[in-house]
Amino acid sequence: MPYQTRKVRGKNCFRVYNKKSKKVFAKCTSKRNAVKQLRLLRAIENNKNFVTYSSIKNKSMAKSIKRKAVKRNTLNRKSMKRKTMKNQSNQSN
Repeated sequence: MPYQTRKVRGKNCFRVYNKKSKKVFAKCTSKRNAVKQLRLLRAIENNKNFVTYSSIKNKSMAKSIKRKAVKRNTLNRKSMKRKTMKNQSNQSN
């Protein structure tokens, strides 16, 4: 589907709509958010398995996924610090 943005006359905002069906997805939004909306609509159209965090019905599941990702990142940072400290101490000896 061809999605498009248009500037709203007399206002400093944009409208996101489907060019064929004329269905409006955003009535008055900033240019930045209009571009984000276009990317989201195109992602949903082109990838049938596309899932957003907001579409997950169980919010606690989404939170646990985020927590695991954050925890994984912090553990990786800590292990990298340990490795660099070991390498520095070995090089100084």
